[in-house]
Amino acid sequence: MCEGSFLCILILFVCNIIIIDGHTNNLAWSGGPLHIECEHSAELWTKTGQYIRENVIATKAFSFKDDIYVITPRLKSGVLATVWLVVRGRRGVELQPFPNIATHTLADCAALQNAVDFQFDHLGNLWVLDIGIIETAQSPRCTCPPKIVVISSTLGKVTKHIELSSLTEPTSQLQNLVIEYGLGGKTYVYVSDASRGAILVHDVSTSTGWLVLACAPAVGIQIALVKPFITHPVLIITRLYHQGVFELDTAVLKRRNSVATLRVFGENTKPVLLLGSDMHHVYVRHVECSDVLSWDTRQPYNASTLINMHSAGPRLTPTSVTADPKKHVILVLDSNYGDTIYSTIATYQRITFIGQL
Repeated sequence: MCEGSFLCILILFVCNIIIIDGHTNNLAWSGGPLHIECEHSAELWTKTGQYIRENVIATKAFSFKDDIYVITPRLKSGVLATVWLVVRGRRGVELQPFPNIATHTLADCAALQNAVDFQFDHLGNLWVLDIGIIETAQSPRCTCPPKIVVISSTLGKVTKHIELSSLTEPTSQLQNLVIEYGLGGKTYVYVSDASRGAILVHDVSTSTGWLVLACAPAVGIQIALVKPFITHPVLIITRLYHQGVFELDTAVLKRRNSVATLRVFGENTKPVLLLGSDMHHVYVRHVECSDVLSWDTRQPYNASTLINMHSAGPRLTPTSVTADPKKHVILVLDSNYGDTIYSTIATYQRITFIGQL
């Protein structure tokens, strides 16, 4: 075994067998292999700098029915699209702009500018958080105000825009979004704003929004929705580089309280990064480690209740964990983005399918 060697990653990539339908094998690819009907278009986009394969870095993967979607924030220039459908192309795994290329036109504020998070609901709607600031790892510039874009996977088109300008500031750092369907079918969207330690709340049924202060500001604030009990949905919150995991009852958010009361777990534990959630499970990793840990939120939060469910491997880091409840599998996205984000080398990316806990 070639431990610690990038050659090991290349061997894994070459030997990988790709079967997308049915989720029977892992998926692996390098950079952003483009899937389009007309190959000449790729040449044109490459010449104009709109498409640079090496600059496409996937940070989250999601499965719905038999399809897999990935999000690639516009960290650098040349990222043609920021939400993609994974397809089996002529040369293995390829990425197809979703729902189409026009949906990702730069400086068109009806289009996606920089998607940093997304989530499917049970109806097949893809909710996308667009911060409106592009090339964040090179020379950040704002092209449009922040918004949430809803895309119907059934219709293959954008069905809703939710503007966030009234709830944000120029210094806002939006990171995660969560969708909750409440009693009577009411839909709420929660977005974390690290710069203020706040949760932005949007009531879709009334098209109204408000701000709830949740914790102290931090470099990053991550959120996930879990249900330790069927009728008790809560937000799990982590602050980047800070100890402890927080729990916030979503009923507080819906009452428009200006300050929320948090329940704290593991005040003296190592800082963790939040990777995803599934019903009553939360998936995290320690900042200095690449192992994915599972926490059943019905249990206490400590070292003995964190189950190691996945090891990324040499030079790889997990960036997201999402569940496909109908297929009873969990998708883990690993990559070596840390070695490539400030270089010209294409990022190696791998989706691993694990049996659901």
